[in-house]
Amino acid sequence: MSSLSLGHRDAGIVALESTSLIILNVVSLLGNTAICLAVYRNKQLRTITNLYIIALAICDLTSAVIVMPSSSVVLVKGEWIFGDVFCNLQGFFVVMNIYASPCLMTLTAINRYVRICRTGIYHKLFSKRKSMLWIFAVYATVTAYIVTQVLVGNQKIQFVSGYAVCSTTHLGETAKLIHYSIIVPAFVVGPIILTTLCYYKVFRCIRRHNKDLATSLRTGSSAALSISRRELRVSISLFVVVIVFAFCWIPLWILALLFRFQLVDSLSRHVTLFIMFLVFISSTVNPFIYAGINTSFRREFGRIANFCSPPSEQESSSFQLGQLKKTTDEEQRNKSVCSEELNAV
Repeated sequence: MSSLSLGHRDAGIVALESTSLIILNVVSLLGNTAICLAVYRNKQLRTITNLYIIALAICDLTSAVIVMPSSSVVLVKGEWIFGDVFCNLQGFFVVMNIYASPCLMTLTAINRYVRICRTGIYHKLFSKRKSMLWIFAVYATVTAYIVTQVLVGNQKIQFVSGYAVCSTTHLGETAKLIHYSIIVPAFVVGPIILTTLCYYKVFRCIRRHNKDLATSLRTGSSAALSISRRELRVSISLFVVVIVFAFCWIPLWILALLFRFQLVDSLSRHVTLFIMFLVFISSTVNPFIYAGINTSFRREFGRIANFCSPPSEQESSSFQLGQLKKTTDEEQRNKSVCSEELNAV
């Protein structure tokens, strides 16, 4: 069997594998495009937190545009037919998503922690400009690492039939040990610990907030509450994204480490392909999570699906109401001034 071939498969398996990936590809492409369109169309969605959501959506879109279509063809044809150049391109984006996604998840978790628990310093750390710099730093660091490993001869990108994608392979044992001593702490263990810690503290703050709210309602006091209902929903939706992400990606890391260090001799191709499918699923489900929990995204997705509502309809209504309220307040102030003048006369 050629290293570029998947080997013999029954017709039913070919149909099941290829159809499943094509469906995931279409849903991922439409869903993540909808996220980007929603933020583009609706100014109310152009928040600092949503910059990180857009960054994750772009990661998923690269998978939907470059990785999934070519892997779908592989599952249909039974072999890699795109040549070395495109294999290097696909492999680069596969590895970039594996490394960049956990870092972006961690930045999002830190953003939520500071916004909910350290509100006073939020805008110092997370202005739009600084957030874009954080995101750019993640992509730049990951890109530099991948390219450097290939250029110095530590790794090579080639087709891996068990995953039906191109990915990196190691060219030496020493280089492999150095590689995993870097990426496991930086892109696996570190992000998991930081993200878990941040959301643990976020939900502690939310629990304290709910307790203060209950006390305020019970006593009839009007204490200022720092966490809005919208921020609570955003934090919950992003936490769900993290849980789904971990469920989909941790099996891939476990499998990679088992194979790289030869702790297992072989696994069924169905097992390895299923684990790769979990990674593709993680690129597909996020829009459904946002739509299910975040009402702003859900409304905008509905407008995009209907092709009939103008993008600024809600914003225009809010703006007009604000202008009307402002005009009414000015009229009341003018009346008050006139009344005072008449009384003075």
